[in-house]
Amino acid sequence: MSQRIFVTGASGYLGGAIAARLARAGHQVFGLTRSAEHARGLEAAGVKPVIGDLEERATFIGALQNCDAVVHAAIADDANVALLDQHALEAIREAAVDGRVRRLLYTSGLWVHGDRPGVVTDESSPLAPLDVVHWRAAHEDAALDLADAEVATVIFRGAIVYGEARGIVGDLFREAHQKRTVTYPGDGSQIWSLVHRDDVAEAYALGLEHAAAGERYLLADDQPLAARDVAAAIARVTGAETRAWDADDVRERLGAYGDALLASVRVSAAKARRELGWVPRHTSFAAEADALYREWLAGQGLAVA
Repeated sequence: MSQRIFVTGASGYLGGAIAARLARAGHQVFGLTRSAEHARGLEAAGVKPVIGDLEERATFIGALQNCDAVVHAAIADDANVALLDQHALEAIREAAVDGRVRRLLYTSGLWVHGDRPGVVTDESSPLAPLDVVHWRAAHEDAALDLADAEVATVIFRGAIVYGEARGIVGDLFREAHQKRTVTYPGDGSQIWSLVHRDDVAEAYALGLEHAAAGERYLLADDQPLAARDVAAAIARVTGAETRAWDADDVRERLGAYGDALLASVRVSAAKARRELGWVPRHTSFAAEADALYREWLAGQGLAVA
């Protein structure tokens, strides 16, 4: 059944893929963006743009109140990230109390589980958020508390996302192309769980239809890799050289984000497979690295060999 769905961060890395996937499924999708230029891209994907800002509720609350469901995929890349997320949750509550919103798909991430070397993490594992997402566990709870406003909330915790040209892995492709090096943090032994952005979008489409209120789902492909193996796969297809970056220097330069890159989190997505019927089409970053590099080049408007 077609629904009216509001997507925050609709021109972002994850939000853009999710909005386009939901539009292809026949839903009427409204995408929040701050840019008129990005609005044109949303229209091309079949998404109705709403030009506004989460910090200025009046710019989008009318459209939000008239939607059945919300996908909250917006994320700031600065110190205001927690405050922006709080603004989004407050707006969603208003749109539920004084509007028609009855479902929320909330975007979290695997770093909420902390650094867990040597074990497999699933949805029952304890939370110990890394400093870079220290606020995230409390915000997950706030999203679930929207049940008192008759909102059925589902939490998605994605792994490190790859595909297209942005994100952590996209930055590694950029370094390889521009500098002919691929630098991995620390000794590279930490495990990175990975997931393709299109598979994340598919999980949201399935979750919209099938997920029960209050559930949490981890999303990852079939092959977690050591960070140095991710770098080696990129080096192999780009002709670059891998380089280690001393862990202390990583922390000094990148702070809490550096700690996250040094963290080891091997996750199981068995629950999403079992309950949502989610089957990732992209099962191995290493096996697809060549195609992913061509995708990255195309995204930069560069010639694809």
